[in-house]
Amino acid sequence: MTPDLKERAVARPAVFTEPGALLYAGNCRDLYDASLAGKVTLSAWTRRKYPGTPLGDALPQVLSVGGWDAASPQDWGLKEHCNEGVKIAYMARGTMALRVDGQTHHLTEGQMFVVRPWQLHQFGDPHVAASQIIWVLFDVGVRRPHEDWLWPDWLAWPARDTERLTRLLSRNEQHVSTASRDVARSFHDIADIVAGGDIEGDEARLRLMISMMLLQFADQLESQAPVLDEALASSKRTVQIFLKRLPHALDEDWTLENMAAECKLSRTQFSQHCQALTNMTPVRYLQMIRLEAARKWLSERAEASVTEVAHSCGFSSSQYFATCYKRRFGYSPQETRGII
Repeated sequence: MTPDLKERAVARPAVFTEPGALLYAGNCRDLYDASLAGKVTLSAWTRRKYPGTPLGDALPQVLSVGGWDAASPQDWGLKEHCNEGVKIAYMARGTMALRVDGQTHHLTEGQMFVVRPWQLHQFGDPHVAASQIIWVLFDVGVRRPHEDWLWPDWLAWPARDTERLTRLLSRNEQHVSTASRDVARSFHDIADIVAGGDIEGDEARLRLMISMMLLQFADQLESQAPVLDEALASSKRTVQIFLKRLPHALDEDWTLENMAAECKLSRTQFSQHCQALTNMTPVRYLQMIRLEAARKWLSERAEASVTEVAHSCGFSSSQYFATCYKRRFGYSPQETRGII
């Protein structure tokens, strides 16, 4: 699911949001509030919506660099969200529960993790533990698995090295690893530079340190001889992720055209992948999950009218909704509450 859909899903939430429903926009508000309240020390240089000191024109394509230091257990956590770039981070101290695409990892000191732009993740279980985390978040120009990665030109790497790093990160979705001594040292140096607060004076040093960390990290990954899977960077994978998250944006005015556009694919490509994954056309699959959601909401929310449920599930007409509903289940929406 790309930021376009994420932002719309937050701007126009369904009437009946499931407890724990996914929020697709970047979700750093709790961290920002905790830093203002003095609960955690936040030291980061950032751009766009990410909390910290504005980078201005420095470090193009870096969305956030720095970290947080929570000296004691917290009463907040970062809810499930996606970033606009690829985050490479290091657990400098303490422990942390990290959940990525439904899989929970219990991070400990000395470990590092990678989160790609399309991966939903959250910090805390549900709250953040005493911890220090250092990160660099890059916008590499992708929101979907099949798109081409573009690293900052200030890395000044030969093309073969940026291509190697891209393959290691895009064809391998391992989330957590143990940082090498060199990588750990580079992260600490990055944190020290950011803590100094001199963006203009230290930009060159930070560029060199980030470049060194990435090079060391690529060497570390390659030394582990990971099995790279080309399917992870395919357009089919993009459609698979879209379909998985579609139930959380049912009230959007979806058509074949804009579903394909959301995945940055042609209608033919999108339809072929959808049928391969679901054995249904996109429009038929969309109607099926809308009706399944409607049946669940009707049975669980006695106070909701049929019209409210219909609109929340993406049906513009309650009459058309009732016709489709009865055709699928054999009974009307009104009868559902007495049957289930």
